[in-house]
Amino acid sequence: MPVDGYLSMPGEYPCDEGELVAPENVEERLQWSLLELERTGGLTGWAAKYLLSAGDWIERELAERKKTIGGIDNMWLLLTEATDFNPVCASTYSLRGKLSLDMLKNAAMRQAERFPKYKQRLTSVGRRFHGARFEDNPEFNMNNHVHAVTLPEPAGKQELNDLMGKFIAQEWDLRRPLWEMILIENYHDEDGAECAAITRGHHSLADGQGFVLSQLWITSYKSELIELMSSSASKLKSARRGSLRPSQINRSLRPLDPLASNRYTAPVLHVLFAALFWVTYLVSTVVALGWSVYHAIHQGMLFFLTCWRVEMLTGAQQGPRVHEREFASSRTFGMDDVKICQRAFSGAYPGAAKDGKKRAGHVTLNDVVCAIMADVIAKEIDRKPRQTKRWTGVKSWLSRILPSPIGFFIPISVRSPGDFSMRNLSTGSLVYLYPSTDLTSSVTVHTLYTHIHHCRAELSLLKHSLWPLLGFHLIQLSGQVPIFLRPFLSNSTRRLGDSVTKRVRKPLIDMFMQSFPVILTNVPGPAKKSIELEGVEVIKWTALPPQGGKGTVGMGIISYAGGLSIAVAADAVPSARGMCRQICESFEERFEVYLARAKEVLVHED
Repeated sequence: MPVDGYLSMPGEYPCDEGELVAPENVEERLQWSLLELERTGGLTGWAAKYLLSAGDWIERELAERKKTIGGIDNMWLLLTEATDFNPVCASTYSLRGKLSLDMLKNAAMRQAERFPKYKQRLTSVGRRFHGARFEDNPEFNMNNHVHAVTLPEPAGKQELNDLMGKFIAQEWDLRRPLWEMILIENYHDEDGAECAAITRGHHSLADGQGFVLSQLWITSYKSELIELMSSSASKLKSARRGSLRPSQINRSLRPLDPLASNRYTAPVLHVLFAALFWVTYLVSTVVALGWSVYHAIHQGMLFFLTCWRVEMLTGAQQGPRVHEREFASSRTFGMDDVKICQRAFSGAYPGAAKDGKKRAGHVTLNDVVCAIMADVIAKEIDRKPRQTKRWTGVKSWLSRILPSPIGFFIPISVRSPGDFSMRNLSTGSLVYLYPSTDLTSSVTVHTLYTHIHHCRAELSLLKHSLWPLLGFHLIQLSGQVPIFLRPFLSNSTRRLGDSVTKRVRKPLIDMFMQSFPVILTNVPGPAKKSIELEGVEVIKWTALPPQGGKGTVGMGIISYAGGLSIAVAADAVPSARGMCRQICESFEERFEVYLARAKEVLVHED
């Protein structure tokens, strides 16, 4: 095709005789030269023509690749494709006052304006050589995502739980943005709620923390949230540069604060503190490498000893996984009660940390709650009716000679301070916890103390390991690669590809997704006071991670407004109906046991 047939390119300009002059830009000059070569014809012209075509293709590909979602985001789509996994994150709000549908839509619109993924849909899903990406949905309509319903009477907690179970079990329509909100206009409970709202989102949109941040953005907590995130990011940046005030590093360094504001001594302190930060970072990384080796051996051994004999909480499901889900949440405990447990069981022996300050052997909120949950899950497994099959008897016999801890998959955030982006910036790892040796209400203080510190040691190992972070980066880099396991041709190899999925991919993924009974995540919310949604007070807020494989449960630990509660979702297997409610009740009972023993310790020490 002659040059005159092309539109003029940027950088071209005609001379007085009307001839084209090569542009100054190198890229444009190369393209102009190829056009000139194409005009000459022959082999050179043919090569130039295909180089131009290849250049256009590469440019389009690069532009498309920039929009491709990350490996972790895409992983949820691959899991859904290969097995019966539903990657749903969900939350509930009970509200003191009336929230109208228009008010909720207004809040959702503000959320969508700040976080554009709420108005985008997934495209290019399932393409063999291209990853999925989010693009603006030209048909976006808020009415498709925000609805109002009324519950059947008495419209209380049980009816809300039933609705939530159906809500999280729904399939996803990839033609629309992957989220939904429902306003329950007639809900009421003993806490004084006059309505409620539930929401869910597909995990490819963001990780749990990303969802929480986007939801808190539309509440009265927004300003405090921005300040908290900004201050955390600013503090980390200052620590790297060594410009933090000494008292911000440690209270004992407060006498050095005047030197940090003196123009002569401040530069010296900045250099020293910056060096201290990076030396500490280097040393902690080296130590973490050592812990990581032990963590890999320890967790790998327990995984291979337990993955093939895990007791599913709902019992064995013969045939396909049930579609229905059930949901329940516990009552709220005061955070002061949790702190009593922390004080009583921290230190080298029960009651050693009466003042509650952090020191050797300090027990965190997660240590206490995870210890309780290990007991609760063990009791739930024991409560499940025993099967009479031969393999069940073999597993029971093996449990007497092999270690039989309970596997919890714990999500771990790698999100940088100040990062509000809607992406999956989290990883996770298995942690194996043993239940207490005494699950009765008469358990002794020393038994609970030993149990909590065993759980603390396992969780501490997870915190200091680099394997979860390494796994995050590996999946980010390779999360699009499994797409190549699909057939390369549309007809001749499709049967082979389906066979690979059915006989290899699905069994392997199912085995891993059922190698642990619980996905357990901690969801820290506004800790000190309740928040408002469109001027209406949120009394209780719960958040829930997705479930794992068939027979497992998803569980969220929620801290909100000075209280602590849990939320649980599971397969609605007919033989295990009410299991989520039973888990919540067991958690309440077991927490009361821990609290009673903790008070005994503190009273005795006082």
